[in-house]
Amino acid sequence: MKLLLLLLPLSFFFLSTAWAQGDFTIMSWNVENAFDIHHDAGKNDEEFLPEGNHRWSRQRFFRKLNDIAKTIVAIDSVKPIDIIGLCEVENDTVLTYLTQRTPLRKLGYRYIMTHSPDERGIDVALLYPHMRFRLLSHESIRVPTSTPTRDVLHATGIMPTGDTLDIYLLHLPSKLGGAPAAQRRKAVTGRMLQNIDSVTQTRPHANIIVMGDFNDELTGRRMKPFTGRGFIDVMEGQKPGTYKFQGQWSTLDHILIKSTRFQTESHIATLPFLLEPDPTNGGQKPRRTFLGIRYNAGISDHLPVWMKIKRRE
Repeated sequence: MKLLLLLLPLSFFFLSTAWAQGDFTIMSWNVENAFDIHHDAGKNDEEFLPEGNHRWSRQRFFRKLNDIAKTIVAIDSVKPIDIIGLCEVENDTVLTYLTQRTPLRKLGYRYIMTHSPDERGIDVALLYPHMRFRLLSHESIRVPTSTPTRDVLHATGIMPTGDTLDIYLLHLPSKLGGAPAAQRRKAVTGRMLQNIDSVTQTRPHANIIVMGDFNDELTGRRMKPFTGRGFIDVMEGQKPGTYKFQGQWSTLDHILIKSTRFQTESHIATLPFLLEPDPTNGGQKPRRTFLGIRYNAGISDHLPVWMKIKRRE
């Protein structure tokens, strides 16, 4: 036995200790234009190239990745976040570098992501530690729309409690564009809800989370299709909001949960390094990477949302 312990890599003990305690935690964050420095064929990513308007250099790229990693580690003081949903990531290169070339490499995160037809090439991705979430399956839900948009990522896995958890990660189309934009949003939401209905027909007591950037507040009729299926928005009433526009905070990023087995505790992350003074409107605002084309050295124009879940006694 002593010989076996000596042969085990030190990383095993580090990871076991890191994930050994605390509630199951879930986070969603729009990380605003997490592009690498290379052109993806067929995608409109030219502004985030070294010769583009933003002069997107290797140094700036790796600073952003390290700041994303710093945020993920800092959010929960007890242990690393279990499930991390990221919006506006460009490709596998970004996720590989994030999980293997930043401090996150010590935590053993794996990732899955969509590869959607979005014209700018931005997608959604899910990070998870295999020691805390045993991935069973995943799929991309693609919806044909008038303008190509992001796929919805659906992942199913087993939590440490032994419960099965279904996660839907989305980045809905913007509301800008009038009726066509509204139709695109409706089409994506409707197709995802059909998929959720299929899951609940197979497993009536399924534990389901829908999270991501909804590009909208979820009130009234916008929330009705979800409340009708038993979902609650754990971000409702949380302050200050996740996005600030013309001096007004709004919550565009949400975590919805449908479960009779778990109780939740939710937060909007307001870590000091994610914010900066708002000289025009007062108070603070998210410190984004660019102001126009001027490099601002921030991380995102959105704040992360996260929650703890624990099984009811």
